[in-house]
Amino acid sequence: MSSFFNMDSPVMRFLSRVCDLMILNLLCLICCIPIITIGASITALYSVTLKMVKGEETYIVKGFFHALKQNFKISTIIWLILAVVGLILAFDFKATQLFQGNMQKVFRILIGAVSTFYLLLLSYVFPYVARFENTIRNSMKNAILISILNLPYTVAIVLIPILAVLATLINGTTLMYGSLAWILLGISCIALAHSYMFRKVFAKYEPQENEEVIEETEAEAASSLEDSEK
Repeated sequence: MSSFFNMDSPVMRFLSRVCDLMILNLLCLICCIPIITIGASITALYSVTLKMVKGEETYIVKGFFHALKQNFKISTIIWLILAVVGLILAFDFKATQLFQGNMQKVFRILIGAVSTFYLLLLSYVFPYVARFENTIRNSMKNAILISILNLPYTVAIVLIPILAVLATLINGTTLMYGSLAWILLGISCIALAHSYMFRKVFAKYEPQENEEVIEETEAEAASSLEDSEK
C-alpha cells in the first residue's frame, strides 16, 4: 500500500499529470476570455505540452505565463489576422446563397479550398510559434508547408478536436458531461495528444547537433592533452 502512495509510482505520476493538465486547461480558458488573447493563450498551452512530451520538466503556471509573455505579440497579431480571415470566409460562404446553379457550386468549392488551407494554418501555426522563433510571415508560411508535407499527422491533428466536439454534441447528456470535460481537461488533453505528433513532425525541422563534429572536437582535445603531457 505504501508503494501505491509513493510519488514515483505509476499511479501517482498519472494523477500528477492529470492535475497538471487541469491547471493548464483552466489557465488557457481564463486567458482566452478577453478573446484578443486567444492566440497567445493557445501558444502558451502548446509551449508547455510540447515540453511535457519531450520530458522537459517545467512548472506549469510559471512556464505558461513565461510563454504567454514571450510570444504574446506575434501570437496576437497572427490570431487577429486569422480571426479576420475566418470572418471573411464565413461571410463569403453565406454570400454564395445569392448565386444559383453552377455559379453557387463553383464559389462554394473555391471557398472550401481556401478554408482547407485556413484550417491547416489554424492547426499548425500556434504550435509552430511555440516551438520556433520566426517572423509572422515565415511562421504562417512554414506552418502551411509543414502541414502539407506531413499529411498523415495533419489529418489526425485536424480530426481529433472535430471528433471530440461532435461527440460532445450527440445529445443533451453528452453535452452536459462533455462541457464539464472541456472545462476541466478537454483543451489541454487535445493539446497534449497533438504535441506527441507535433514532436515527431517538428523534429525534422529542428537544428540537430552534429555528433561527428562533437566527436572530432573531443578527439582533438584529447590529442592536445596528450601532447601537453608529453
